[in-house]
Formats: sequence, C-alpha cells, structure tokens
Amino acid sequence: MKSGFITFVGKPNVGKSSLINALVGEKVSIVSPKPQTTRDRIMGVYNESGVQMVFVDTPGIHKPRTKLGEYMDKCVKSATTDVDVLVEVFDAEKGIRADELDRLNGYIEAGYNIIVVLNKIDLIKKERTAELLSQLAPYANKVKEIIPCSCRKKINLDILKNALIDLLPEGQQYFLDDEISDKPLSYMICEIIREKALLLLQDEIPHGLGVIMQLYEKKGNVTSIECDIVCERESHKQIIIGDGGSMIKRIGQSARRDIEKLISDKVYLSLFVKVREDWRNNNNFIRDIGYSDK
Repeated sequence: MKSGFITFVGKPNVGKSSLINALVGEKVSIVSPKPQTTRDRIMGVYNESGVQMVFVDTPGIHKPRTKLGEYMDKCVKSATTDVDVLVEVFDAEKGIRADELDRLNGYIEAGYNIIVVLNKIDLIKKERTAELLSQLAPYANKVKEIIPCSCRKKINLDILKNALIDLLPEGQQYFLDDEISDKPLSYMICEIIREKALLLLQDEIPHGLGVIMQLYEKKGNVTSIECDIVCERESHKQIIIGDGGSMIKRIGQSARRDIEKLISDKVYLSLFVKVREDWRNNNNFIRDIGYSDK
C-alpha cells in the first residue's frame, strides 16, 4: 500500500487545520479565527483502499513568548522531521510575506518533497489570485506542485489529495482503518471545549485558556463529563462565566453537541472555571493540560 506522513506548516490562521479536517473527512483538529488555535502536533488519518495518509497538523509558526509558545515551536520542528511530504500553506487573503518565502527556501534547500497550497482563494478576486501565483511562479521547478484552493468552498481539494497520494512511497499501515487521530478521546473532548470558548469569548482571553478533564463516566446511554476551563486572571474568570453564568452555559451547550457527535452518546457536561496565574510558563501545568513532548 501507499502510506506516509504529510506535515502541514505555515503562519497562524492560514487554514492548516481546516484543510486537514476536510481531507480526513472528520474534525481531528479544532479551528477558530484566533491565532495559535492549534497548540500541539496532531495527526489526522485518511484511509482508502491501498492508501493511508497521516496528516500532521502543527501550531502556526510564530516567535515564542512563553513556555507554552516554546513547546508549540518545538512541535513544529519535530513535525518536519522524517516526513514524506511537506505542505506549505499560504493565506491568499493576507498575501505572501518575505519571511514566509524565506522559510520555503529553507525547506527547499533541505530537500523536502513540497507542495505549496495557496488557500482561501474564494476570499479574493481572480486577478489577485493570478498575481499571487505569479509571485510563486519562480518556485514551480523547485516544488512538486503549487495548488490554489479553498477549504471552505472545497475548491481543488481533490487535486490536492491526489497530488499527495502520488508522492507517497510504498509503506506499512500505521493506524487501524477506524482510527482518525493519534490523540486520545479525552484530549479531543478538551480541545472541542476550548474551540467553543475561543469562538465565543473576547480577543484578550483565548491565549490564556486551557482545558483539563476531571471526570469521564459512562452509565447506560449517558456519559458524564466534567472539565475545568483554566484561565490566568480572576477578571478573565468572570468573563468566561458571564452574567448569571450565561457565557459558560453557551460554551457548554455548543461543546456538548460536538462531543455527542464524537462519541455517539448522550452527554451530560459540567464545566468549571479555575484561575492558574501564568500557567503558560509552568511546564508541569502545561503537561497536565495534555501538551507533552512524549
């Protein structure tokens, strides 16, 4: 069979997680408009007859400012080691910056099999897409493919998928047919809760949010789940809870729907908000939340 590891890299919010979710056909990585939504290296698995693609999602490339940021940076570097294909994703709406091209040149010099994806072309005019493709034209003979696409509109996703399959070597099956991710169920549930909080809360809070599961208990056809939403400031705690508990209720309702889809069971979800000052600079707490080098 053809199989291998395909790592997606790029700036925050270029659409790496959305592309992987679309290619896998399931939500394996959370998405939001907030920068640095993805904090960990997450694998999503695509299976079809004779093919297994293991997609590796990575945090957006940025300058680390905390211990958590350093961990995220380490995830990107480890995810670009021993991969079969590297997918460099650019955001068509934001344009292509010089530092992104510098990084692409570095990957080319390192000898990776590279596919360049110009994502979000549905958000710009065709003339602008042509300009950006002209900017990438000098790389046409240095990378395997340059593919303009839109994850949201599903433009050229089949072309991307087939290009990736063509580059895979003959290999072994790394995951079972029904496995869609390397992450445990508890991690995926906590990430769903964090996603809903990111989508509903104000801009100044999300970087300081973490989620820890405290209880997962199945009785009959109902699964009881208790999780702590961790923030760094007492003022943030009040915003997360909301007036009369309105915000924490909205987060819980939205998360519960996705969790029920994930585990195919009725869910009773309880959320609590805890303050842990400066937790993003505490390595032990970072590991407790589920971000581990192991």
